[in-house]
Amino acid sequence: MNTRRKRVVVAVTVLVVLAVSSVAVFAEEGSAGGPGDIARLAGQAPSQALLAEQYLSRLSARSKKVRTLAGSAGLAAGALCVAGGLALMSEDDEADWLGLGELFGTMAVITGGTTVVGSVISLTIPSSAERAFTRIRPIEDPALRERACAEALSGLSRKGRKTRMIMGGLACALGVASALSSGGEDSSEGPFFLAASLGGLALYSFLVKSPAERTYRAYLEQGGIKPVPDLILGIGPRGGFRAGLSLEF
Repeated sequence: MNTRRKRVVVAVTVLVVLAVSSVAVFAEEGSAGGPGDIARLAGQAPSQALLAEQYLSRLSARSKKVRTLAGSAGLAAGALCVAGGLALMSEDDEADWLGLGELFGTMAVITGGTTVVGSVISLTIPSSAERAFTRIRPIEDPALRERACAEALSGLSRKGRKTRMIMGGLACALGVASALSSGGEDSSEGPFFLAASLGGLALYSFLVKSPAERTYRAYLEQGGIKPVPDLILGIGPRGGFRAGLSLEF
């Protein structure tokens, strides 16, 4: 099989994975955690009356912890990057007659500054789960608060799934474009490896659920609602491709 044909096969395989994953995700969207399920869970016995609130509280706390850690780490890394860039830009012109220090220093300052701004935004703006929990906590009626928490969990799960699909679709499209853009036999293998990396990123986005999705799934399972089958993808004998569904009873 020549290089060009191999790249086309890779591109088509990625598209097939995208289609199969999308079908499974949309099936899950329509068969688990609908309005009827939320209403039934909200009317459970008093021993389970705060189930959704507990799960939303945990999700909010985890989101805040991750946001704070990521923002703090990004802030430190960005500050170091800016400092290093300024140091490179201040080097003696005679020692850097090619001007590489100024070039890389400018790039480091821009990258570090962007990272610092993004980190400050991450530290300042609460996540969707945090905002939802803050908005719902003042509700005094336990039944109304529980229902609102269940609806918030459902909405956060749908948002997380939608974001995964968009990111996976973008990575898949870029991977296919990279695989098809390379030329003939003598072309560089860089685009091919880039396409493979983007394909792996797309698979990760399609198959690994977001924290909000996992939290909502755990809430439904504890509430007695059976989850939908999970999609399983893999490589079969002689390089074949396999797809299947798995359900625990």
